[in-house]
Amino acid sequence: MNRKRRGGGGFLLALLLVAIVSLGVPSFTVMMVFAASESHAPETEAKAQQRTEKIVSEKKLDPKELAVRKMTKHGPALIVVDAGHGGVDDGCLGGGLLEKDVNLQIALLVKEKLEEKGFQVMMPRETDEYLAIEERVELANSYQADAYISIHQNTYEGSDKSVCGIETWYDGGDKTRDNEKLARLVHQEALKSTGAKERKLWDIADYCVTNKTLMPACLIETGFLSNPEESRRLSSKAYQEKLAQGIAEGIALYFTS
Repeated sequence: MNRKRRGGGGFLLALLLVAIVSLGVPSFTVMMVFAASESHAPETEAKAQQRTEKIVSEKKLDPKELAVRKMTKHGPALIVVDAGHGGVDDGCLGGGLLEKDVNLQIALLVKEKLEEKGFQVMMPRETDEYLAIEERVELANSYQADAYISIHQNTYEGSDKSVCGIETWYDGGDKTRDNEKLARLVHQEALKSTGAKERKLWDIADYCVTNKTLMPACLIETGFLSNPEESRRLSSKAYQEKLAQGIAEGIALYFTS
């Protein structure tokens, strides 16, 4: 095998020497660059390319956009803003509102405010489409995102329709990720920006989006659609702006405090 490699190298050298004589130094330089680009790529690079093609194919992502995100991975943090439910999965409902719609409206505003702060943002869904939670997590993990925020609405199934407020969930059993800090700051800033009633910060989340993600993650329930007054607020663009501002500020504090 060594003899074969040397023979191949001598043939290439002969070609290059002919290029020097017949084409001149500039062309020789181009040929050297070309030869370098044809060298054997590491196996890890091939696997990364296969993974990229798989993500692009399955998630219908723009390959150019994926390439840009990969190149800037060590620049601004990449945040996954996940609008819960979607498509055939309506989530809960109340006051004439479907949870999936409110989730998406708030998530799009969070994306906008995070981008204004200089973050990169990826949303598993940006339209009313169904996407399994396992697919959302796989996508976030494939992107090697830096934080994951899942946005939801709540409901109270009992007769007391006065139950209201914001509660946030995270996996407190996983000490390899700083889930508590992310959840606490998002919870804190969402309450501060809206004046909503404070409910519990839960550390016992048993959700795929909080437990199977490889990055710090939390799930925020921004209000109760079962409460007529809170449902009206959640349908308001002004209130959604306040929620989005608080969530984005909590995320920013996570990376700067």
